[in-house]
Amino acid sequence: MKINALLLGFITLITLTASASADINDDARALEQYVTKLDKINYLPSLLPVIMENSDVIELTDEQLTALQTWRETNREDVIAKMNEIVQKRVEIKEAALSPDVSSARLIQMQNEVFRLQREVLVYKLSCRDLVINTFDRNNWEGFFMVLAEMEMGVELPEIHLSQQ
Repeated sequence: MKINALLLGFITLITLTASASADINDDARALEQYVTKLDKINYLPSLLPVIMENSDVIELTDEQLTALQTWRETNREDVIAKMNEIVQKRVEIKEAALSPDVSSARLIQMQNEVFRLQREVLVYKLSCRDLVINTFDRNNWEGFFMVLAEMEMGVELPEIHLSQQ
């Protein structure tokens, strides 16, 4: 089990080191792919990559695109770092759960730390969500939900939002 944790840490270090030396566009794409893989450890979807990849269909203006890119550049690495911490803590919990020397109280503490980190990721994602809500107009929402429909997400444009636009 310790070897698995060390291997995970080593692979993460290599990945981050390799990404740091890569071209900025390659780095951005790799981080977005990594976020997608890690997305399973939180509850809100990572829709910013979908929005950015489909900005033409969503018909984002240059100003809207700049606002979203700025948010991503400011927060992406912090979000990924928190998600990495969650992965590492989950590995530690699994290992600790198999040890007779670790108390139930300690396991609860460890799980609470994961909950705290998940809440921090949630706060980032809610910040991004607020930006999208405050940036999109009716036309953007229609394009966005069209993209989601093509991805078979099974969502419809909320009527309440249509009436406010």
